Amino acid sequence: MSTKFLGDSLRPRLGVVVAALWVLPLWVTPFPPMVDYPQQLALAAILRWYGDPARRFRETYELALWAPHGLFKLLVAGLAWVLPVNVAGRLVVSLSLVAVGAAAVALCRRTGRPAVYALAALALTYNYAFYWGFVDNLLAYPLALGGVALADALFDGPDRPFMAHSWLALAGVGVLFYTVHLQFLLLFAGAVGWIAICRRPGWRRLALWLSALAPGLAAGLAAMAYGVLRSPAGVITAYERRMRQAPPVRLPVPQKLVRLPETLFGPTADWRAWVACGLLLAVVVLAVIFRARNPRHPDPLKATRFATLAVWLSFLYLVLPEFRGGYLIAQRIAPFAAMVAVTALPVPRPDRQRLIAGAAAALVIFQLGQTLLGFLRFRDESAGLRELLADTEPGESLAGLTFERSSASWPGMPIYLHFPAYYQVFKGGRILFSFAELFQTSARFRPGRSWDDLLSEWNEWSPQLFNYERHGGRFRYFLLRGDLADVAATFKGREPAGLGLSLKRSGRWWLFERASPQTSHWYPSSGNKKLLRGTMQPVGGSRPFVVE
Repeated sequence: MSTKFLGDSLRPRLGVVVAALWVLPLWVTPFPPMVDYPQQLALAAILRWYGDPARRFRETYELALWAPHGLFKLLVAGLAWVLPVNVAGRLVVSLSLVAVGAAAVALCRRTGRPAVYALAALALTYNYAFYWGFVDNLLAYPLALGGVALADALFDGPDRPFMAHSWLALAGVGVLFYTVHLQFLLLFAGAVGWIAICRRPGWRRLALWLSALAPGLAAGLAAMAYGVLRSPAGVITAYERRMRQAPPVRLPVPQKLVRLPETLFGPTADWRAWVACGLLLAVVVLAVIFRARNPRHPDPLKATRFATLAVWLSFLYLVLPEFRGGYLIAQRIAPFAAMVAVTALPVPRPDRQRLIAGAAAALVIFQLGQTLLGFLRFRDESAGLRELLADTEPGESLAGLTFERSSASWPGMPIYLHFPAYYQVFKGGRILFSFAELFQTSARFRPGRSWDDLLSEWNEWSPQLFNYERHGGRFRYFLLRGDLADVAATFKGREPAGLGLSLKRSGRWWLFERASPQTSHWYPSSGNKKLLRGTMQPVGGSRPFVVE
């Protein structure tokens, strides 16, 4: 067997090995360090066990399968018929990360670049959006990369006919974005429009190409017009209306650039993100220095279509706000811009390809190593939750009191914020705050079932405002993460046993259980407010901030 054929046969196997190693961090801990992930998994559990009387989901929620951003929940709910739900969730996240590498390879083929550049794109997947638990973004990255590669192939050649099947394929990708992420639907439409314009087609051909985007854009804009641009009572919950009133945050460009390493490689708050960014910069510099000297392309605009696309996406990162209407915006775009940019790097000279491949491999190895170490530390740090939840009864209500929101591995990220939602994942019932409060979710509260009277006084960002006598009546369980001082503050110095609460503790987790559960108080009538005495006051000093 020749060396060439041996390399061809080993390359797919090497890809499988790289993919398996790359997602290894997700499988060394039962609970990934992703802020919104527990809430997303809880929504999938509602879909999977909606009819289970023991979990009591039907009492509280109604399904909205037509809502946008539902693909992750549907995939996990479907897999949960044959796999444990926590395994199904990590499997979908793993496949989304690996798919970035595969989509980047397809884009490299369109640009005529070596496939090794896809390693640099893969290294960008454990990014800021990942640790926020934006699972819809994780699905959107490979779909956008692969969709752009598909569109470029369909548009290729001035005499190549754009047949019905080509139109349907491109339209199908656009519609799929409705189920993934509406923001990336707009980015995808802009990217496809740009690579179409770079070919300088006639207006009829351009109109035909871009008309394939119409079905997806129509669905997405209709959803935004109904659920985002309008805010009628009964469509947008009171919680989401308050969330949208939060003032926007727009950082100056120098601050955006300083934050770029952590946006691309994770909020480690130390030197690690900077080292990863330095290794990525080394790949870029080596590719530019040792680029092949090819003849000038007759159409420079078409030849640089992906490089200029990356410039446009980078410009959006610099000008868009970080936070608006309760959602993070700019931070989601930067990794995508970088993924496109690395696939548009110059083609290296043949005698320097191994050098650049070594630099890309060094980036991947470093990022995998530091990510794996962080996950292992997090596994030890978060230990104990699974054992405590295993002893709870299904279908009850649990109050989450997360005083310690951050992890030592990612100190600026509220990793534990939504961990109380794991009770819903494994046992059903309900918690104080759920993503069912949001319009773009596959399950929503039935009319009158949201606990907004509680949320207006105390929410997941403000455990210090919890008052047991005032707020505790609807809950059987109280899950607290913190130390003894936090426990004392929660119960105002009173002994939990004196309040009729039993205690189980494991690590930094404290689980209190009411001796006499009062499930009848889940939905008190408007005329009986014994559980909320006094004048209702809005949450002070809290942060109604939900980001998926």
